[in-house]
Formats: sequence, structure tokens, C-alpha cells
Amino acid sequence: MLQFLFFLILLYVVYVFLTAFVLFYLPFQKTCKEHCIYKASSISGDDQGINQVMLLDDGFESGQVRVQMIREAKKNIRLSYYSIQKGKTAEWVLGALIEAADRGVKVQLLLDGICHSLRGPLKHLRYAVGNHPNMAIRFYEPFRLFKPWTWHNRLHDKLLLADGRVAVMGGRNIGDKYFADQPPKDFAYDRDVLLYNAKKGKVLDEMEQYFVYLWNHDFTKRTKDVFSKAKAKKGKKLRKQLLRSYQEAIRTKEPFVTSTYDWAKDAILAKQIAFFTNPVERLNKRPLVLKKLNDLAQRSKRSVLIQTPYVIPTRPMKDGLTPLPSDIQTTIVTNSLTATPNPLAFAGYLSTKKELMKTGVHLYEYQGPYSIHAKSMVIDDNLSIIGTYNLDARSSFLNTESILVIDSAPFALSLTEAIERKIAYSVLVAKDRTEYKASDYGQKKKPFMKRLLLTGLSTITVLWRRLI
Repeated sequence: MLQFLFFLILLYVVYVFLTAFVLFYLPFQKTCKEHCIYKASSISGDDQGINQVMLLDDGFESGQVRVQMIREAKKNIRLSYYSIQKGKTAEWVLGALIEAADRGVKVQLLLDGICHSLRGPLKHLRYAVGNHPNMAIRFYEPFRLFKPWTWHNRLHDKLLLADGRVAVMGGRNIGDKYFADQPPKDFAYDRDVLLYNAKKGKVLDEMEQYFVYLWNHDFTKRTKDVFSKAKAKKGKKLRKQLLRSYQEAIRTKEPFVTSTYDWAKDAILAKQIAFFTNPVERLNKRPLVLKKLNDLAQRSKRSVLIQTPYVIPTRPMKDGLTPLPSDIQTTIVTNSLTATPNPLAFAGYLSTKKELMKTGVHLYEYQGPYSIHAKSMVIDDNLSIIGTYNLDARSSFLNTESILVIDSAPFALSLTEAIERKIAYSVLVAKDRTEYKASDYGQKKKPFMKRLLLTGLSTITVLWRRLI
């Protein structure tokens, strides 16, 4: 009996290895038809001059904006997020959603099916939301034990839409890790953008269509409208707790839930805006966002400035992409060994770092405090990109990803200044194909054991670098 059980376990391990790893390296041609791709606009769309944008570089302010959007919504609220994490700010956002639903607003919450983080105090959220007449919750690609090839197909979008007139998208999930005024130890500096259009407009409509497309997709699991009495009771209890926490914050005039912004006055006009996404596919997606970023970078005449938490330029990513001319100054800011929250991803970066240096890029490593999680790009002095795309293989081939491309010189200036504030806390490790020594720039002393571990990991990440 034990031998048979061991054989079954071994057989399953081999099955997982083949279908969750080897399968992604097979040189097959994509056969996905047009329905797999959400049709986004071009940068020269018909929304010229009527969209307004506001940079949300401060985490607390970004959370305030979300709560205000929810508080002022009259018809519908749509949220698509990788995860909802712990903390008071998450409780207040959820409490605001429940309050909105209580007053008749339709609320749809779409979360990644594996990385949603609904544990601990929020483990009964699906029951709290699912049993409310004006709320619904669904999970994109939930865990399937016998379909390991689905494990890598993750929902990485971070999108909040209200009444089709205002949206926030960028790199932040929901929780104290991103919003707290007094940052926890795992706090991440991130970045979002608010998009406002009093007349709705084409781009906002496309963002709504993308959400609906994911919401109704075959990869998305619908939750039951009616749960068992025990589950319904747990959900009702959590719903009351979240609503009570939010109402108490309102009563005590907690700044996070009582802020007031005027989108029409606080946001600036943009010449043009476009919304782009990855295709919705299993296995290796066609890297549409990566190719779009490459196409946009090719338009540069002077400079390309990039901030990304991870830089892992794998060979499949570079295939088909055109290198920038040598006279274009390319600058990348990413996490250092001391700041990175993801050792495995940093090990992948270490294994490609020397090759990256040879390109002539100006490479900076952020030293802290905390870590950087923002995904942003500025091309010359007018074109800005903010979204969910990391400069790695997961964002290129595996995750759903979305970006907003903004043509606005004032916005590009604000974004450049925001990135430069992180450069001020970074060290230059490569410039014009020259590697700088630690003594040249006063780099923080790296923890010996952490450096040793990551150096060792970097030598073996070749086997799974595409899935990091």
C-alpha cells in the first residue's frame, strides 16, 4: 500500500514537472484566435484633449483617492486586483465598498484565484460579498490540482473603475503594505495614475470593456450566490465588522476616508491617452505589452527612463525586439540586494546583470528605505507609461498585464521627478558599459549571508528564469 502511494506521489510530481515547467519551454506556435486579445486603442485615439490625469505617487494619497471614488459612486464600482492584503486601510476600503452597496451601488470584485491573500481576518470575504444583493466576487484562474499549467496564468491587473467616469490603475494592491501612513516593515513604494473624463470617453470605456471581458471569461470562476447557513453567517459577521470599522473611521474623521479631491481641478489635461493589455491566454502569452513598450521606446529621440522592481531580460524577451540606438540615454532604476523583497527574482537579475551592463544602460539600484514596486517609464519629455508590467518574463509571457500610455509634457515632468526622488536613494552600478565599484559610490554594506545565498541562486535560476 505504501509503495503504491509513493508511486502515485512520484507520478504526480513528474506530471507537475512536465505540465507546469517543461510545457512552457516547448517551441509551439500560438493558435489562439482573436477572442483571446482584448482590443485596446492606439496612442492616436479619438479621445484627444478631453482626458485628465493625476499622478498618485504617495501611497496614502492613492488610498484616499480610491476611498473617495467609492464614496462618491452612484451606479457601479468595478475592481480587479492581484491581492487584498492585511491592515486597517484594506478594512476601510472594503467597508466603503459595503456601504456603497448598501445604498444601491453595484459592486463587482475580481481577484486572482491563487494570490488573492484572503486569509486571516479576511478569509470569509467571499461569503461577505457573495451574499450581498448588490455585490459579487469572482476569482480569475483559481487553483486546480490536476491542471498545473494554469498555475502560472495569474491576474496581475490593479484596476478600480467608478461610474465609467473615473479610474485608478497602477502597481498597488490593496492593503497597508501600499497605503499606510505609518509604513509596516514590508512597505513598498509604488505608483498609480488617476484617469478622469466627465463625458466618459473612449479609453475609460475600453477599460470597462476589459474588466467585463475578464469578469465573464471562461478562466474566471463564478462564486455561488447562496452559501450554507454557517458560511452565510460568517460572511454577515465579517460584513458588519468591516462596515463598523469604516463608519467609525468616518465618525472620527480619519483622513484616509474623509479626503476630498476635485478631479476636474486637481487632474491635468492630457493630449492623448491609450490603454493596452496582454492577451488573455494560458501557457505562454504573446508579449503584446512588451512589444508595445518597445515600439514606444523606438520613438524616443533623447532618453528612456524606467523604474521597475525587477529586471530580468531573458532571451525570449529580447527576441524580436529592436535595440535602442546608442545615442539614446537609457536609465533603469530597480531594487538593490538590501531593498529587494523578492530574493528569487533578484537572483534572476544577478544572473543577467553583467549582460545588462554591456548595453550601456545607466543602471541604478535603490537602497531603501523599504522597496520600490512601481512600474513606470518616461520617453523623452512627453510620453509616460504607468501600469502593472514588470521588466521580467512573468509580465511578458504569463500574467495579465495592463498599461496606460499618457502623452502630456507636464505629467511626464511630474513622473520624471518622482523617479528621480528614488534615484536620490540609489547607487549607480553601471554607466556607458562601465561597472562601478562599491567604493566609488558609497554603497551600503551588503549582508554577507544574503549575498552568498543570492549569488548561489543566480547560478541555477537559468532552469526557471522564464517563470520567475
